[in-house]
Amino acid sequence: MKIMKRNLLIIAAIASVTLVSCSSEEFTGEGTNPTPNNESRAIMFSSGTGAITRADLYGSAAAEKLGGKFVVYGTKHAAAEDETATNDAVVYDNFLVKWASGTAGTTASNSSDWEYVGETAYSSDVTSAQAIKYWDYSTVGYTFSAFSYHPETGTAFTYPAAKTTDEVYVEKVTTDATSLYNKGYAVTVNPDATLNNLYFSDRMPVAKADYDKIVNLTFRNIGAKVRVGFYETIPGYSVKIKNFYIDDDATAAVTTFPAMNVAKTDGFYASLQNVDKTVAQTLNVTYYDNTDATIENRPKMTNPSAGYKYALNLGNAAGIINKELGTSSSAPTWVDGTTGDYTPVFPFEGNTNPLFLKLDFTMTAEDGTDEVIEVKGARAIVPAQYVQWKSNFAYTYIFKISDKTNGTTGKVDGNGDPIEDPEGLKPITFDAVVVDIAEELQQTITSVSTRSITTYAEGAIVNEYKVGKPIYTVISTKSTGGVITPTAIGNAAKNAQVYRLMKADNSDAPASEAEVFAQLTGAKMDLRLIGLTTPAATIEDNVPLVDGTNPAIKNVKFTPSAAGTYAYVYTTTAYVAPTYAAATTYDSGTTYYMKSSNDLFYAVSVPTEAAFTANKASLYIQTDAGTPGEYDIKVIKVQE
Repeated sequence: MKIMKRNLLIIAAIASVTLVSCSSEEFTGEGTNPTPNNESRAIMFSSGTGAITRADLYGSAAAEKLGGKFVVYGTKHAAAEDETATNDAVVYDNFLVKWASGTAGTTASNSSDWEYVGETAYSSDVTSAQAIKYWDYSTVGYTFSAFSYHPETGTAFTYPAAKTTDEVYVEKVTTDATSLYNKGYAVTVNPDATLNNLYFSDRMPVAKADYDKIVNLTFRNIGAKVRVGFYETIPGYSVKIKNFYIDDDATAAVTTFPAMNVAKTDGFYASLQNVDKTVAQTLNVTYYDNTDATIENRPKMTNPSAGYKYALNLGNAAGIINKELGTSSSAPTWVDGTTGDYTPVFPFEGNTNPLFLKLDFTMTAEDGTDEVIEVKGARAIVPAQYVQWKSNFAYTYIFKISDKTNGTTGKVDGNGDPIEDPEGLKPITFDAVVVDIAEELQQTITSVSTRSITTYAEGAIVNEYKVGKPIYTVISTKSTGGVITPTAIGNAAKNAQVYRLMKADNSDAPASEAEVFAQLTGAKMDLRLIGLTTPAATIEDNVPLVDGTNPAIKNVKFTPSAAGTYAYVYTTTAYVAPTYAAATTYDSGTTYYMKSSNDLFYAVSVPTEAAFTANKASLYIQTDAGTPGEYDIKVIKVQE
């Protein structure tokens, strides 16, 4: 419950602290405190923090997030900051700054209820009580950084900390020959640490022109946050998840679904390499350099060295197992059973492995029959670029179970993967043909090899997507998780297309994935598939993520101009309709067809020449079998 820091920073006089956090974007904020009339030229701090709502917190709210204290390290520079002790003089050697409500203005070093004078420094080199500090105008600049940690119980951390037993142990990195941005912190995080309560400030250079201002330190949580939800859109059925699969003895990243052979029923699981929170981790906190001005000087965490685990576990059985799933992305069922609380995780910006999800679920008919269908081995892949977690960002993953699932209602092998029987939900359809001597019921099934489709729109969290906001659609291979690059926009093989779904009267058609598939493969669903032309869908090389990165990931981008229902379609094999001609002669080895009222052909039994003669006017033979067509489809709802 203690924390140690050998070279930490805080600014004297009065200081300003900004603590930031955010919900599906970043936990970040900018200090906006006014500059006081500071005749004493004392260095002062103030405090602010950003909450998960993305509204920055200041004053007591910020102090609460920081546990009422932080530790600051600061240097002044006679010339441009460098590595030499003669140039970079230490001013704040891990000074402790504490919050005391109602004390602002009572001392020259306290303008915002943050005081450092008289406290004990977190450095053994400071042998007496911390003293007031003043701006030195013979210098050209100062540089500040800071950290804060407090246990969940709120007990104050003390100095010195014990590296192997206390929750967090921090040491200041004062020199680094490679870059000034690497002069951060070395941190040991033990398993019982509360990652939510570990904050590091931005690196804060202060030029001479700003000496008389309050030093606003913007604190950001060093961890990342993750939440997962599910919803379903299967018409006529409610859906409950039965179990998830993992490889419980994995010693490296899981890259195939058959390796996920252990069913888990105590919460949400997926195969994903991530930092192991059950062992002590040693990490380095450094800062983003000036290659991107929007994130320059923000803290970041490099990967720990103590090890990884290969299953992501969130939530609990009561939250997700055997719970009826929500039916829209705006009201999913969260794996923790709440309104979508986040779980703290270690960042992992360098992750190169996709997330593999495999699960079984049950469908219960909602028509009063209580029929139950069990779907086994349903699978999804989230590309690696979407699971590269950054410090101080929160990530939301919502999985959609539709009537185009790739699980099976039939047989599975010992790993829970489909065998023998076809994948996907196959609707039972009926038609009746009456001939003189026989009745025949015909059902036709087309197998579909389903890949995973991930959609993303900046700023969208749980309510699908908005008019005028770009949507990026990424399709992954069925087994390895690699990203597929469509050849072009269109409906030929290897192409992708985005359709607006409309009814005959041009109103919105909220169709399901299976209905779009049926329309694409010859069935008449009273559904118009209108390819986007204004604005058109395009194939792009990058996706600009909300965490400030722009990873190279092939995608189809479109910007909806109107609210309604859209469908992304990737064509593996384009459907070519069979052709038919009127039957003229009878052959017992020939399959004969009739045409339904909506012009669909279906096979019928014609066992004798007499039956053929009696129905000849309505019988057809197939002259070309055509191509069944293989499509991957995701229906996307767009709101105003």
